[in-house]
Amino acid sequence: MLIDSSNCSLLLIDVQTKLFPKISEAQPLENSILDCLEVFYTLDVPIFYSEQYPKGLGCTIDKVLEKLLSYKAYKFEKTSFSCFPNNSEQCNASKILKTKQVILIGIETHICVLQTAMDLKEKGREVFIISEAVGSRKNYDKEYAIKRMISKGIQVITFEMMLFELLRDSKNKHFKILSSLIK
Repeated sequence: MLIDSSNCSLLLIDVQTKLFPKISEAQPLENSILDCLEVFYTLDVPIFYSEQYPKGLGCTIDKVLEKLLSYKAYKFEKTSFSCFPNNSEQCNASKILKTKQVILIGIETHICVLQTAMDLKEKGREVFIISEAVGSRKNYDKEYAIKRMISKGIQVITFEMMLFELLRDSKNKHFKILSSLIK
Protein backbone atom coordinates (compact mmCIF):
# COMPACT_ATOMS: atom_id res chain seq x y z
CA MET A 1 0.00 0.00 0.00
CA LEU A 2 1.17 3.51 -0.79
CA ILE A 3 0.52 6.59 1.28
CA ASP A 4 -2.48 8.53 0.01
CA SER A 5 -2.23 12.26 0.75
CA SER A 6 -6.01 12.61 0.65
CA ASN A 7 -6.53 10.03 3.41
CA CYS A 8 -3.58 10.35 5.80
CA SER A 9 -2.46 12.41 8.74
CA LEU A 10 0.79 12.96 10.59
CA LEU A 11 1.18 12.30 14.31
CA LEU A 12 4.25 13.61 16.13
CA ILE A 13 4.73 11.82 19.44
CA ASP A 14 6.24 13.34 22.59
CA VAL A 15 9.21 15.39 21.34
CA GLN A 16 9.62 17.12 24.70
CA THR A 17 12.31 19.27 26.31
CA LYS A 18 13.32 17.05 29.24
CA LEU A 19 13.69 13.83 27.23
CA PHE A 20 14.68 14.87 23.72
CA PRO A 21 18.31 15.87 24.53
CA LYS A 22 18.88 12.29 25.81
CA ILE A 23 17.79 10.73 22.51
CA SER A 24 20.51 9.18 20.36
CA GLU A 25 21.37 11.38 17.36
CA ALA A 26 18.95 14.07 18.54
CA GLN A 27 20.03 16.78 16.07
CA PRO A 28 19.55 14.73 12.87
CA LEU A 29 16.27 13.49 14.34
CA GLU A 30 15.09 17.04 14.96
CA ASN A 31 15.97 17.97 11.36
CA SER A 32 14.02 14.98 10.02
CA ILE A 33 11.01 15.88 12.15
CA LEU A 34 11.09 19.47 10.88
CA ASP A 35 11.31 18.21 7.28
CA CYS A 36 8.29 15.94 7.84
CA LEU A 37 6.30 18.83 9.27
CA GLU A 38 7.21 20.97 6.26
CA VAL A 39 6.00 18.31 3.84
CA PHE A 40 2.68 17.75 5.58
CA TYR A 41 2.03 21.46 6.03
CA THR A 42 2.84 22.23 2.39
CA LEU A 43 0.52 19.45 1.20
CA ASP A 44 -2.21 20.56 3.64
CA VAL A 45 -2.36 17.20 5.36
CA PRO A 46 -3.57 17.18 9.00
CA ILE A 47 -0.87 17.35 11.68
CA PHE A 48 -1.37 16.22 15.28
CA TYR A 49 1.05 16.07 18.18
CA SER A 50 1.08 14.62 21.65
CA GLU A 51 2.84 15.51 24.86
CA GLN A 52 3.42 12.83 27.49
CA TYR A 53 2.78 14.26 30.96
CA PRO A 54 4.11 17.76 30.10
CA LYS A 55 4.22 18.78 33.77
CA GLY A 56 7.04 16.26 34.23
CA LEU A 57 8.62 16.02 30.76
CA GLY A 58 8.19 19.61 29.62
CA CYS A 59 6.59 20.93 26.47
CA THR A 60 7.54 20.18 22.86
CA ILE A 61 11.06 21.37 21.95
CA ASP A 62 11.27 24.97 20.74
CA LYS A 63 11.94 24.73 16.98
CA VAL A 64 9.39 21.97 16.54
CA LEU A 65 6.77 23.70 18.69
CA GLU A 66 7.23 26.92 16.74
CA LYS A 67 6.44 25.08 13.50
CA LEU A 68 3.51 23.20 15.02
CA LEU A 69 1.94 26.40 16.32
CA SER A 70 2.41 28.23 13.02
CA TYR A 71 0.88 25.22 11.19
CA LYS A 72 -2.07 25.14 13.60
CA ALA A 73 -1.46 21.50 14.47
CA TYR A 74 -3.84 19.80 16.89
CA LYS A 75 -2.29 19.05 20.31
CA PHE A 76 -3.34 16.57 22.96
CA GLU A 77 -1.80 15.59 26.28
CA LYS A 78 -1.62 12.08 27.63
CA THR A 79 -0.32 9.98 30.48
CA SER A 80 -0.61 6.57 28.79
CA PHE A 81 2.33 5.56 26.62
CA SER A 82 0.07 4.93 23.63
CA CYS A 83 -1.67 7.93 22.17
CA PHE A 84 -4.75 5.74 21.65
CA PRO A 85 -4.83 3.01 24.29
CA ASN A 86 -7.45 0.36 23.75
CA ASN A 87 -8.80 0.64 27.28
CA SER A 88 -9.35 4.40 27.19
CA GLU A 89 -12.58 6.06 26.17
CA GLN A 90 -10.96 9.51 26.46
CA CYS A 91 -8.50 8.92 23.62
CA ASN A 92 -10.65 7.37 20.93
CA ALA A 93 -8.56 7.43 17.75
CA SER A 94 -11.60 7.76 15.49
CA LYS A 95 -12.64 10.98 17.24
CA ILE A 96 -9.23 12.58 16.77
CA LEU A 97 -7.78 11.03 13.63
CA LYS A 98 -10.30 10.79 10.84
CA THR A 99 -7.94 9.36 8.22
CA LYS A 100 -7.37 5.72 7.34
CA GLN A 101 -3.60 6.14 7.20
CA VAL A 102 -1.48 7.55 10.02
CA ILE A 103 2.19 8.45 9.70
CA LEU A 104 4.06 8.39 13.01
CA ILE A 105 7.19 10.29 14.00
CA GLY A 106 8.69 11.15 17.38
CA ILE A 107 10.04 9.46 20.49
CA GLU A 108 10.64 6.99 21.96
CA THR A 109 10.44 4.39 19.20
CA HIS A 110 10.29 1.40 21.54
CA ILE A 111 7.72 2.86 23.95
CA CYS A 112 5.21 5.51 22.86
CA VAL A 113 5.71 5.16 19.09
CA LEU A 114 5.49 1.36 19.22
CA GLN A 115 2.45 1.25 21.52
CA THR A 116 0.64 3.92 19.49
CA ALA A 117 1.42 2.09 16.24
CA MET A 118 0.19 -1.24 17.62
CA ASP A 119 -3.03 0.28 18.97
CA LEU A 120 -3.75 2.14 15.73
CA LYS A 121 -3.12 -1.03 13.70
CA GLU A 122 -5.50 -2.93 15.98
CA LYS A 123 -8.10 -0.21 15.37
CA GLY A 124 -7.87 -0.87 11.62
CA ARG A 125 -5.57 1.98 10.59
CA GLU A 126 -2.74 1.70 8.09
CA VAL A 127 0.30 2.80 10.08
CA PHE A 128 3.59 4.11 8.69
CA ILE A 129 6.74 4.91 10.66
CA ILE A 130 9.33 7.27 9.15
CA SER A 131 12.62 5.63 10.14
CA GLU A 132 14.72 8.82 10.25
CA ALA A 133 12.04 10.67 12.23
CA VAL A 134 11.79 8.33 15.23
CA GLY A 135 14.33 7.86 17.99
CA SER A 136 15.18 6.30 21.31
CA ARG A 137 17.83 6.88 23.92
CA LYS A 138 19.52 3.63 22.90
CA ASN A 139 19.91 2.62 19.26
CA TYR A 140 19.22 -1.05 19.95
CA ASP A 141 15.83 -0.16 21.48
CA LYS A 142 14.91 1.62 18.25
CA GLU A 143 16.22 -1.27 16.16
CA TYR A 144 14.20 -3.91 18.01
CA ALA A 145 11.07 -1.76 18.05
CA ILE A 146 11.27 -1.35 14.27
CA LYS A 147 11.71 -5.10 13.79
CA ARG A 148 8.73 -5.78 16.03
CA MET A 149 6.50 -3.26 14.26
CA ILE A 150 7.41 -4.68 10.84
CA SER A 151 6.52 -8.18 12.08
CA LYS A 152 3.06 -6.84 13.01
CA GLY A 153 2.39 -5.35 9.57
CA ILE A 154 3.31 -1.76 10.34
CA GLN A 155 5.07 -0.09 7.43
CA VAL A 156 8.51 1.31 8.26
CA ILE A 157 9.65 3.60 5.46
CA THR A 158 12.17 6.35 4.79
CA PHE A 159 11.54 10.06 4.51
CA GLU A 160 12.22 9.95 0.78
CA MET A 161 9.76 7.09 0.25
CA MET A 162 7.10 9.05 2.14
CA LEU A 163 7.77 12.25 0.22
CA PHE A 164 7.50 10.72 -3.23
CA GLU A 165 4.44 8.64 -2.31
CA LEU A 166 2.71 11.81 -1.16
CA LEU A 167 3.72 13.72 -4.31
CA ARG A 168 3.11 10.80 -6.75
CA ASP A 169 4.11 12.83 -9.83
CA SER A 170 6.90 15.23 -10.78
CA LYS A 171 4.15 17.48 -12.16
CA ASN A 172 2.76 17.96 -8.64
CA LYS A 173 2.75 21.71 -7.95
CA HIS A 174 4.79 21.15 -4.76
CA PHE A 175 7.39 18.85 -6.33
CA LYS A 176 10.15 21.39 -6.84
CA ILE A 177 10.01 22.94 -3.39
CA LEU A 178 9.57 19.67 -1.47
CA SER A 179 12.10 17.67 -3.45
CA SER A 180 14.67 20.25 -2.32
CA LEU A 181 14.34 18.70 1.16
CA ILE A 182 16.20 15.62 -0.10
CA LYS A 183 19.78 16.13 0.90
